[in-house]
Amino acid sequence: MTTTTPLNALVAQDHVNELKEHARRWRDPGRVVWPRESAVELRPARDDEAAVARRLAQLDDAPELEGQVLLALVNGDAIAAISLTDRRVVANPFVRTQHAVTLLRMRADHLLGGVRGRRRRPRWVPRVRFA
Repeated sequence: MTTTTPLNALVAQDHVNELKEHARRWRDPGRVVWPRESAVELRPARDDEAAVARRLAQLDDAPELEGQVLLALVNGDAIAAISLTDRRVVANPFVRTQHAVTLLRMRADHLLGGVRGRRRRPRWVPRVRFA
């Protein structure tokens, strides 16, 4: 029969406390988690949504976006925006927006015809030699 030494008991209890702390942080009500059903909607901002882009810029502590703006919305709430003029992005710092910003940049690239500054590699074309 094995007995638990006091040192093993202390290490085990410390590990349990770490796991409880990790679980408490994970369930923190202040942490915003998107439900699995939520989808990111990307669309151009309408004329009456200038205030939405302005609010995102204020939350992000950035200058307002200029020109045509593309919005990323989750459950109808704007969480990020990109300017199609200069490709600057503003996002709500209180929400996880990394994936939405990536999608916005990809969509802006599609709308504007590719990524600026990148050149396509020339395709390799076999040469035909005649004898």
